[in-house]
Amino acid sequence: MEGILIEEDDSRSDSEAPRTPKTLCCGACTEDSEEELGCVAGPLLLSVLIVVCGTASTITSKLQYEVRSRGFEHCHYDDRITRRCPFTKPYFQTLVMKVAMSTCLLIAWVARRCRRKPTGELAEALLANEAPRQTPDRSAILAVAAPAFTDLLQTALAQAGLLFVSSSTYQMTRGSVVVFTCILSVRWLKQKLRPHHYVAVAVVCAAVALVGVAGRFGEKGHTSLGSYVLGLGLIVVGQAVGALQFCLEEHLMVERGLSPVVLVGWEGLWGVLYFVALAPVLSLTPDSDVAAAALWHEDFAETFDQLAHSGDLIALTLASALALLLYNLVGNMVTKQLSAVMRSILESCRTLGVWLTSLVLYYAFHDASAGERWTGWSFLELLGFALLVYGTLAYKELVPVPLPRPASPLPIDRQR
Repeated sequence: MEGILIEEDDSRSDSEAPRTPKTLCCGACTEDSEEELGCVAGPLLLSVLIVVCGTASTITSKLQYEVRSRGFEHCHYDDRITRRCPFTKPYFQTLVMKVAMSTCLLIAWVARRCRRKPTGELAEALLANEAPRQTPDRSAILAVAAPAFTDLLQTALAQAGLLFVSSSTYQMTRGSVVVFTCILSVRWLKQKLRPHHYVAVAVVCAAVALVGVAGRFGEKGHTSLGSYVLGLGLIVVGQAVGALQFCLEEHLMVERGLSPVVLVGWEGLWGVLYFVALAPVLSLTPDSDVAAAALWHEDFAETFDQLAHSGDLIALTLASALALLLYNLVGNMVTKQLSAVMRSILESCRTLGVWLTSLVLYYAFHDASAGERWTGWSFLELLGFALLVYGTLAYKELVPVPLPRPASPLPIDRQR
């Protein structure tokens, strides 16, 4: 019997042999017919990309804020009036993010075109043997306008908050999204929370408070107390809006069947369209020397004038766009290719990566503006980081929460 089976297997033609997943780039990627792009990055490459690109997007944003370039508007800098001003343009950075996100639509379109006419190993490995996906209809595309608006709002708020706090404080404060997700889950989705959820939320709140206190005293002298509190407030409010965005996105992916890549692409395109109306309004609003003026005024003509006078700004903008594009592309593969435990660990590694990079910028490159030095308060920030990681994992039921067990009922014969 075994001899016959072996003989039949040897005589089978190549076309009848079971198909094995093809690899690309020495095993870094494998084909996947269920993915929009037809391939997924391997676990190791995926882990590296999401941490490196996530860290790079935050650091490049902070670095852009510290670059000074000549424009046609005047500003106060070092107790003097000058036209060589810092590039404090949170809305422009939001626009760059939207352009990077909308590029996902172009990549998905190219992927479908290559799937129809494979031109080699690359196209075949990326795109072969995928069942045609349903093209989103007009109502689905219009429905994306809602989460696209919330994404634009939360990104602009967070980018404005980054003006006044360090990169590590910014990244850790974004962990407060767990708190608002919990509130929306109860109020909107009518989900019932268990005791460990409440404990996890309390731990995250304590972590954000510790990070805020440590960041303020550790960065004392960089910004005023009012500006620092404003920055933290903007980031926290942005995370509240972000929690609403997550709920809207989940509805579209579940109810409308939109793939993550297409959803990200249309959110980006909607964001660019919003800026067509938003940019003139921001340019015409009155300017002011107060710190909060970045919320209502940004002259886009001066933005491009500053870009034209600074090669560093152009390089940082391109690097930020590339990091954001890669981050959004690999982000939709994380849940499928990696476990929930690994996803949470990688997000924590991104936060840690931002902090370590800030330390390197300060000590290796002597950049006191975008970098961050280690102080006595950094130990408190480290404790806040540890609590933030634990609270996030506990909320997702990935680590146990030490809660007292309910007392078991006494046997009937002992109740007498």
